[in-house]
Amino acid sequence: MNNLKQRTLALASLLQSATLVDQLARTGVCDSKGDEVSLKSIVTNSTNIEDIFHSPKDLSVGLNSLKIAFSKKTKNIQNIIFYSLALINLEKKLMKNKKLLSQILSEIEYIKQQEFFEISHTNSLARLAELYKSTLGELNPTIMVSGEQIYLSNKHTANHIRALLLAGIRAVSLWKSQGGKVWHLLFNKKQALKLINTMDF
Repeated sequence: MNNLKQRTLALASLLQSATLVDQLARTGVCDSKGDEVSLKSIVTNSTNIEDIFHSPKDLSVGLNSLKIAFSKKTKNIQNIIFYSLALINLEKKLMKNKKLLSQILSEIEYIKQQEFFEISHTNSLARLAELYKSTLGELNPTIMVSGEQIYLSNKHTANHIRALLLAGIRAVSLWKSQGGKVWHLLFNKKQALKLINTMDF
């Protein structure tokens, strides 16, 4: 798999997390297949895209959002772009805080070994949400999620959103491990869009 494709899929995984967060905040539900795949990526150690996402279909939610973003129809997905950029910024701060990073990694390792629950189970989501809140949630500025108050104030939905923000941080680090840089978002749009249009998702 070439580098541009690896990078584009990793970027799609970031937009997928952000899209699912937006869906949950606005409607209380999100795409179930994309959700499962994004949450599972948190507990997968590999930096090989194909180990984490078995085909572009796993990232169809993110690839669709990326296609819209790169087609200049950004008004439709302003929140998703805002969350994605905020996650890139947050991951950069996390990388400078080795103590926080090692706390997150060891907790994820622990969650991985507790195979009592599926990753999308209420208990797993609560655990991931608590991890996000007590670590990344302490860094400024915090990511403000906008949506319907009825969903945002629901404890389970709030936990689910935080767990997906953690998946978004994982996606940023994956994207960077493939050589992803912020300037690519401005100057590699045409190439990435051309590539997305050849994918079956």
